[in-house]
Amino acid sequence: MAIVTDSSLRAAIKAGTIDNLYYFYGKDIAAVEKFKKALVEKTVKKGDEACNLRSFDGENFDINEFIDACEALPMFAEYVCCTVSNLNAENIGTGTLNRLIEFIGDIPDTTVLIFYYTSFDVTGGKKYPTTKNKKLMDAVSKKGSVCNFAYKTPDMLSKDIMQKVSKSGSSISKQTAAYLAQICGCDTMILENEISKLIAYSGNIEITKEIVELLCPRQIETTSFDLARAIARHDKTLAMRLLNDLSSERIDPISIMYAITGNMVDLYRAKVALGSGKAPSEVTSDFGYPANIKFRVDNAFRDVRTSSLGHLRKCMQILTETDVKMKSLKTDNMTLLEEAIIRMLSSK
Repeated sequence: MAIVTDSSLRAAIKAGTIDNLYYFYGKDIAAVEKFKKALVEKTVKKGDEACNLRSFDGENFDINEFIDACEALPMFAEYVCCTVSNLNAENIGTGTLNRLIEFIGDIPDTTVLIFYYTSFDVTGGKKYPTTKNKKLMDAVSKKGSVCNFAYKTPDMLSKDIMQKVSKSGSSISKQTAAYLAQICGCDTMILENEISKLIAYSGNIEITKEIVELLCPRQIETTSFDLARAIARHDKTLAMRLLNDLSSERIDPISIMYAITGNMVDLYRAKVALGSGKAPSEVTSDFGYPANIKFRVDNAFRDVRTSSLGHLRKCMQILTETDVKMKSLKTDNMTLLEEAIIRMLSSK
């Protein structure tokens, strides 16, 4: 009982090996919600929710009400299940936190308690949880399971996609499944919706890449990378078409500009690395790319070979200037963005 992976957690739930304490967090909030739901369904029979399920909102957390619920005996069942959503330990008093930690250290064997986080980051945007949140997490890990649901890579997600599609009576290749994961930004919440749509459309036929491209909208990160690549290659027709696609989705011009900048940085890093004899893995490590977006570095290495380092540097300069203009001028931001793209396409 300590830090567990989602795969081992899935196996334990399926086998009915239930802990008394759980702490679910991470960027993949769809997975957090999915596993919380699976545990609730495993411990509380359908129809018994009124008797054996108690749910608490962390923003309005009452320690006395919480303890009373956790100490209640289950009604005609093995467990009473209590869930606590988005309890930020930094926002509760030290005395309350200590009382909470003391209580969960001796939680009744008939209680299953789940702390889960879907609306804020317990790490505060950093690598590790903040001080008080880590204190609560460590207390849970001593008697239960803690799982960080990080985004998975396209390759990792492809297996899950293939299994889900196969159960529907259809099929999808590993390559196409990985492509689907990639254009969905490895976000399982988005993937769930897109897979359901693809299954409904395809029936019993194979889901091909062409079907994916027909039905699944590309996320801004994916389209902006193609746009940055088109700019790097001086492909004016493709660049303007992709910008029009993003504009038609009514995406904020500043968001588009930031997305293009991020992907242009990927291309610039890859170009410099190639000139220095560095490998994609070194760039991934040196700049701390998470595993789920490592493919951005691989793609950048693949697509930047014919681009000029001078041109990429000029593009970065133009994007920086545009950022300042968008924040200081009254000119329409889409006009400024279009101007920036035309300038980048025209630069050498």
